[in-house]
Amino acid sequence: MGWVSQRLLHFSRRFGGFFLISLGLVGLSGAAAAQPFGAWPVYTGTTGRYIEVPSAADLNPIGAITIEAWVGVNTSTSVPSSCKSLVGKNYTTGYWVGVCGNTLRSYLTGTASLKDGGVVPTSEATHIAVTYDGTTRRHYVNGELVASFPQTGALPANTSPLRIGSDVAYDFQPNGFIDEVRLWNVPRTVDQIRGSINVPVSTVQPGLVSVWSLDGNGADAVGGHNGAVVGGLGFLTFPVALNCGSGSSTTACLNTRFSVSVTFRDPNTGATGIGQVVECPNPDSALFWFFAPNAWEVMVKSINACSFNNRYWAFSAATTNVFYRLNVADVRGGANKIYFNYPGPPAPAVTDTAAFATCP
Repeated sequence: MGWVSQRLLHFSRRFGGFFLISLGLVGLSGAAAAQPFGAWPVYTGTTGRYIEVPSAADLNPIGAITIEAWVGVNTSTSVPSSCKSLVGKNYTTGYWVGVCGNTLRSYLTGTASLKDGGVVPTSEATHIAVTYDGTTRRHYVNGELVASFPQTGALPANTSPLRIGSDVAYDFQPNGFIDEVRLWNVPRTVDQIRGSINVPVSTVQPGLVSVWSLDGNGADAVGGHNGAVVGGLGFLTFPVALNCGSGSSTTACLNTRFSVSVTFRDPNTGATGIGQVVECPNPDSALFWFFAPNAWEVMVKSINACSFNNRYWAFSAATTNVFYRLNVADVRGGANKIYFNYPGPPAPAVTDTAAFATCP
């Protein structure tokens, strides 16, 4: 898989509280079960560097479509255009998903089908999805519906290659990463999107056309639509450290290796904030408060189950119904998991018994 040049790596990108800093030369070893998953391609706002997948009939869904990916981009610098391609199959005649400034944009039926809707946070690991079911196009950000547009009719087909981080008619790349790109010929529901948002997909499923895991290459994990790495595009993995230190007021360190943080949004006011660590030292667990020190919101626990199923488990429970994003980073194993709670009903427990395949 090669090496990434030192020039490519001199950047600092925040992935939900886990920082990648200037790493020097980094080999592409596989870090399992990360978000982004494994390795991921790094784009630097240049042209001519992308993943290209040869055209095939099933890459042109006709009646319905879902395009989803994990991204972490900054579109405000480099090349003149403020719009950057994430996934494209010739936006002039087919589909394209990208960001313009920090707005999620999609085309599904060529040039005249432009739709804008949803904010993609700058330089933060973010899940995006665009779906179409024959009557409505929908945009999702981190599993939340952020825009919908009436639309009818079949989707067109073309013979252009599919590109990740580019488009044959619009070769403008973002600054940042794109990972775990999935193409479906069905309209995934919000529950389906949320159900696999933080889980790698590597097996055939109904309606799933392709999964480009981008673990150092452009291979398709399920459909055989393998892509070529063009222009010397480089890849990264999470850096590793011996331990996560003593933590801070906003970050807990569990079992010396799991760095845990939480951000939240009040659905009533729109106010956002960072969870504060409750001062009750425990090597396995941590508590966070959002609005007042005596009103605890989220408890997080790590479990060493290496002797049971060769995994570290991540559990959480909450006494809140606000939106929150829980980030758990295994700094020693070089892996990261992100969990979301969606506003409304009380937060369900997380019992992820496959969280980190990073034993011992």
